[in-house]
Amino acid sequence: MRTRIGALVLAVVAGLAGCGIPPPEECASKKEPVLDAHGGVSRCTAAEDCPRSSRVSLCVDDIGGQDACIRCLDTECYTMLPETC
Repeated sequence: MRTRIGALVLAVVAGLAGCGIPPPEECASKKEPVLDAHGGVSRCTAAEDCPRSSRVSLCVDDIGGQDACIRCLDTECYTMLPETC
């Protein structure tokens, strides 16, 4: 019984050891500004304010995904591109 509990504790610790480590730079999500009609970056207070096509969704979390999405960062709209690795 103690062996199983010890193994479980080690598995949990090993799993948590990778948390908080930033991904290598080549794996980081890229962001591109969403430009307005005047060539400046579109302004926003929330991602819903950003212009986007029907095929681009709103980003729902900070974790990179498989599809491009729109995010409002520091009152500016950005398209977050999928991770490249």
